[in-house]
Amino acid sequence: MKITKSQLKEMIREIIDELVEAKKKKVIRKGKLVKKTFCPKGQKAKGGKCVPMKAKERTKRKMKAKKGAIKRKAKSTRIKKKRAKAMKKRKAFGLK
Repeated sequence: MKITKSQLKEMIREIIDELVEAKKKKVIRKGKLVKKTFCPKGQKAKGGKCVPMKAKERTKRKMKAKKGAIKRKAKSTRIKKKRAKAMKKRKAFGLK
């Protein structure tokens, strides 16, 4: 039985997806550089680790995300101005 390159790549991707853990990225909060934990979909950061969310929490977050999107659309001009200011600050910190 021979394994093709595409099958091998697919197997590797599956293994990596299973091993995905918390990623820590540098973000700016209240004008200061902080390390924040980012988790894959369906999980949340708890004590520096990624733990799966309960179904109720997932559905609530989904509904609130829709509501938040409507509010963000209304405030998009203000958001754009603030983002431009934040990007300047990121550049000063040496981040992207």
